[in-house]
Amino acid sequence: MLESIKGLISAHFDNVIKLVIALSLVCIASSVSAAPTLGGTVGVSSDYIFRGQSQHVGNHQLSASLDADWNGMYGSVWVSEVDYGDGKASHEIDTVVGLKKDWEHIGFNVAYIDYAYRGDSSLDYEEILLSASLAGITLSHFMGQDDAGDYTEISTGLLKVVDVSYGDNDGVGTHWSISKGFDLMKGHVVVGWTDFTADDFSGLLDEDNLFVSYNYKF
Repeated sequence: MLESIKGLISAHFDNVIKLVIALSLVCIASSVSAAPTLGGTVGVSSDYIFRGQSQHVGNHQLSASLDADWNGMYGSVWVSEVDYGDGKASHEIDTVVGLKKDWEHIGFNVAYIDYAYRGDSSLDYEEILLSASLAGITLSHFMGQDDAGDYTEISTGLLKVVDVSYGDNDGVGTHWSISKGFDLMKGHVVVGWTDFTADDFSGLLDEDNLFVSYNYKF
């Protein structure tokens, strides 16, 4: 199913970009007089799970972010510990600039994401995100730049009890995720489980991961 979605996005990419530009101009015009909202997070997690795979060899991880929002236009810098067992990369620094708008039953999000790895710049890469939400279901497509692969995910919170997502990372593998989030002590807690299945010839191993994370918001 996700392969069909990827093909549909590719076939209509020009029209999608035109629509995003039009919506962006509307949002920019409506936010000229708005004041930016600033904030951030400090977090701790039992592990750093990214697209179904552990990024910290099963150990607890610390992270922090600084965020700014200007009526839908947003930017953030997020820093996290990483450990791939090679003794090189120690931290991941994600820089995001985007535009997000939500209405009653529909929303969209477009962003440029830069991933930088302290200690091993060969891991650095960039993505362009196109995401749309309709009636509680979100479809996100991350277009890898240069030699980076694409990633597509569909997620929903319609089950009420838990959130469920399924992702397909080109040339890497697929994963299911089940999680539950709730607010606690001026922050947000997420308890989740992921099941990652590596693609053939990827050289990776299948993974099952259970994690708990807490992010304090300021």
